[in-house]
Amino acid sequence: MLLRPPADADVPGVFAVHRDPAVYRHDPQETHPDPDHTARFLAPMRAHWAEHGFGYWAVLVPSAVWPDGVAGADSDDADRVLAGLGGIQHHTLAGRPVLNVYYRFARAAQGRGLARIVLDRAIEIAPLVATGVDIVVRTRPASTVARHVAERAGFIDEGLEPGSTDMQMLRRRAWHR
Repeated sequence: MLLRPPADADVPGVFAVHRDPAVYRHDPQETHPDPDHTARFLAPMRAHWAEHGFGYWAVLVPSAVWPDGVAGADSDDADRVLAGLGGIQHHTLAGRPVLNVYYRFARAAQGRGLARIVLDRAIEIAPLVATGVDIVVRTRPASTVARHVAERAGFIDEGLEPGSTDMQMLRRRAWHR
Protein backbone atom coordinates (compact mmCIF):
# COMPACT_ATOMS: atom_id res chain seq x y z
CA MET A 1 0.00 0.00 0.00
CA LEU A 2 1.15 3.53 -0.76
CA LEU A 3 -0.11 6.70 0.90
CA ARG A 4 0.61 10.01 -0.82
CA PRO A 5 -0.96 13.44 -1.26
CA PRO A 6 -3.78 13.46 -3.81
CA ALA A 7 -3.04 15.12 -7.15
CA ASP A 8 -5.20 16.70 -9.84
CA ALA A 9 -4.34 13.71 -12.02
CA ASP A 10 -6.03 11.42 -9.45
CA VAL A 11 -9.51 12.62 -10.44
CA PRO A 12 -10.23 9.56 -12.64
CA GLY A 13 -9.15 7.15 -9.90
CA VAL A 14 -11.04 8.95 -7.13
CA PHE A 15 -14.10 9.19 -9.38
CA ALA A 16 -13.95 5.42 -10.06
CA VAL A 17 -14.24 4.84 -6.30
CA HIS A 18 -16.67 7.61 -5.38
CA ARG A 19 -19.14 7.11 -8.23
CA ASP A 20 -20.09 3.67 -6.88
CA PRO A 21 -23.32 3.89 -4.84
CA ALA A 22 -22.22 0.87 -2.79
CA VAL A 23 -19.26 2.91 -1.49
CA TYR A 24 -21.76 5.48 -0.20
CA ARG A 25 -24.25 2.98 1.17
CA HIS A 26 -24.88 5.17 4.24
CA ASP A 27 -24.60 8.47 2.33
CA PRO A 28 -26.16 7.82 -1.10
CA GLN A 29 -26.62 11.54 -1.72
CA GLU A 30 -22.81 11.91 -1.64
CA THR A 31 -22.14 9.62 -4.62
CA HIS A 32 -20.13 11.54 -7.23
CA PRO A 33 -22.13 12.18 -10.40
CA ASP A 34 -19.21 13.16 -12.65
CA PRO A 35 -15.45 13.86 -12.70
CA ASP A 36 -16.00 17.62 -12.32
CA HIS A 37 -17.69 16.95 -8.98
CA THR A 38 -14.71 14.80 -7.97
CA ALA A 39 -12.28 17.58 -8.92
CA ARG A 40 -14.21 20.01 -6.69
CA PHE A 41 -14.24 17.36 -3.92
CA LEU A 42 -10.43 17.03 -4.08
CA ALA A 43 -9.71 20.78 -4.21
CA PRO A 44 -10.02 21.48 -0.45
CA MET A 45 -7.99 18.34 0.33
CA ARG A 46 -5.20 19.54 -1.93
CA ALA A 47 -5.44 23.03 -0.40
CA HIS A 48 -5.10 21.52 3.09
CA TRP A 49 -1.93 19.73 1.97
CA ALA A 50 -0.57 22.98 0.49
CA GLU A 51 -1.27 24.94 3.66
CA HIS A 52 -0.42 22.37 6.36
CA GLY A 53 1.85 19.76 4.76
CA PHE A 54 -0.46 16.87 5.63
CA GLY A 55 -4.03 15.78 5.03
CA TYR A 56 -6.08 13.05 3.42
CA TRP A 57 -3.98 10.65 1.37
CA ALA A 58 -4.58 8.98 -1.95
CA VAL A 59 -4.44 5.30 -0.97
CA LEU A 60 -2.98 3.02 -3.63
CA VAL A 61 -2.88 -0.78 -3.62
CA PRO A 62 -1.36 -3.37 -5.95
CA SER A 63 -3.45 -3.73 -9.10
CA ALA A 64 -4.07 -7.40 -8.21
CA VAL A 65 -6.32 -6.18 -5.37
CA TRP A 66 -8.61 -4.33 -7.79
CA PRO A 67 -7.82 -5.28 -11.40
CA ASP A 68 -10.51 -2.91 -12.70
CA GLY A 69 -9.17 0.04 -10.72
CA VAL A 70 -7.62 3.14 -12.24
CA ALA A 71 -3.83 3.15 -12.30
CA GLY A 72 -2.10 5.64 -10.04
CA ALA A 73 -1.28 8.95 -11.68
CA ASP A 74 2.19 9.44 -10.18
CA SER A 75 5.37 7.92 -11.60
CA ASP A 76 6.15 6.40 -8.17
CA ASP A 77 2.77 4.60 -8.06
CA ALA A 78 4.25 1.66 -10.05
CA ASP A 79 1.70 -1.12 -10.58
CA ARG A 80 -0.81 0.29 -8.12
CA VAL A 81 -4.38 1.48 -8.46
CA LEU A 82 -6.12 4.18 -6.50
CA ALA A 83 -8.25 2.33 -3.94
CA GLY A 84 -9.63 5.37 -2.12
CA LEU A 85 -8.79 8.19 0.24
CA GLY A 86 -7.94 8.35 3.91
CA GLY A 87 -6.04 10.38 6.46
CA ILE A 88 -6.44 13.32 8.83
CA GLN A 89 -7.20 17.00 8.38
CA HIS A 90 -7.84 19.95 10.64
CA HIS A 91 -11.49 20.34 11.55
CA THR A 92 -13.48 22.36 14.07
CA LEU A 93 -16.03 20.62 16.25
CA ALA A 94 -18.19 22.56 18.70
CA GLY A 95 -15.78 25.48 18.31
CA ARG A 96 -12.71 23.42 19.19
CA PRO A 97 -9.92 22.20 16.91
CA VAL A 98 -9.74 18.45 16.20
CA LEU A 99 -8.14 16.25 13.59
CA ASN A 100 -10.84 14.55 11.54
CA VAL A 101 -10.09 11.07 10.24
CA TYR A 102 -11.55 10.07 6.89
CA TYR A 103 -11.42 6.74 5.07
CA ARG A 104 -13.41 5.53 2.09
CA PHE A 105 -12.39 2.71 -0.25
CA ALA A 106 -13.53 0.91 -3.38
CA ARG A 107 -15.65 -2.15 -2.66
CA ALA A 108 -12.91 -4.42 -4.04
CA ALA A 109 -10.42 -2.97 -1.54
CA GLN A 110 -12.69 -3.15 1.50
CA GLY A 111 -12.17 -5.80 4.15
CA ARG A 112 -8.39 -5.85 3.65
CA GLY A 113 -7.38 -3.78 6.66
CA LEU A 114 -6.77 -0.55 4.73
CA ALA A 115 -8.89 1.57 7.08
CA ARG A 116 -6.95 0.31 10.09
CA ILE A 117 -3.62 1.01 8.38
CA VAL A 118 -4.76 4.55 7.54
CA LEU A 119 -6.10 5.04 11.07
CA ASP A 120 -2.88 3.77 12.67
CA ARG A 121 -0.78 6.07 10.47
CA ALA A 122 -3.07 9.01 11.33
CA ILE A 123 -2.69 8.28 15.05
CA GLU A 124 1.07 8.09 14.59
CA ILE A 125 1.43 11.46 12.88
CA ALA A 126 -1.27 13.38 14.80
CA PRO A 127 1.01 14.52 17.65
CA LEU A 128 3.60 15.60 15.10
CA VAL A 129 1.21 17.85 13.17
CA ALA A 130 -1.13 19.06 15.93
CA THR A 131 0.20 18.54 19.45
CA GLY A 132 -2.52 18.12 22.05
CA VAL A 133 -5.38 17.98 19.55
CA ASP A 134 -7.94 15.16 19.76
CA ILE A 135 -8.58 12.91 16.77
CA VAL A 136 -12.17 12.15 15.76
CA VAL A 137 -13.90 9.75 13.43
CA ARG A 138 -17.27 11.03 12.26
CA THR A 139 -19.53 8.50 10.58
CA ARG A 140 -23.15 7.60 10.09
CA PRO A 141 -24.65 5.61 12.97
CA ALA A 142 -25.48 2.77 10.56
CA SER A 143 -21.83 2.44 9.52
CA THR A 144 -20.97 -0.25 12.03
CA VAL A 145 -17.80 -1.28 10.19
CA ALA A 146 -16.30 2.24 10.33
CA ARG A 147 -17.17 2.48 14.03
CA HIS A 148 -15.72 -0.97 14.74
CA VAL A 149 -12.40 -0.07 13.06
CA ALA A 150 -12.18 3.14 15.11
CA GLU A 151 -13.07 1.42 18.39
CA ARG A 152 -10.43 -1.28 17.82
CA ALA A 153 -7.89 1.55 17.37
CA GLY A 154 -8.80 3.03 20.77
CA PHE A 155 -11.45 5.57 19.79
CA ILE A 156 -14.33 6.03 22.23
CA ASP A 157 -17.86 6.27 20.85
CA GLU A 158 -19.31 9.52 22.19
CA GLY A 159 -22.70 9.13 20.54
CA LEU A 160 -24.15 11.64 18.16
CA GLU A 161 -22.01 14.63 17.24
CA PRO A 162 -23.16 17.76 19.09
CA GLY A 163 -25.83 19.48 17.04
CA SER A 164 -26.30 16.49 14.74
CA THR A 165 -29.03 13.90 14.45
CA ASP A 166 -27.23 11.70 11.93
CA MET A 167 -23.49 11.79 12.61
CA GLN A 168 -21.83 9.46 15.12
CA MET A 169 -18.61 10.67 16.70
CA LEU A 170 -15.74 8.63 18.05
CA ARG A 171 -12.83 10.37 19.74
CA ARG A 172 -9.28 9.54 20.67
CA ARG A 173 -8.07 12.06 23.20
CA ALA A 174 -4.67 13.62 22.58
CA TRP A 175 -3.37 12.29 25.89
CA HIS A 176 -4.50 8.76 24.96
CA ARG A 177 -1.40 7.57 23.13
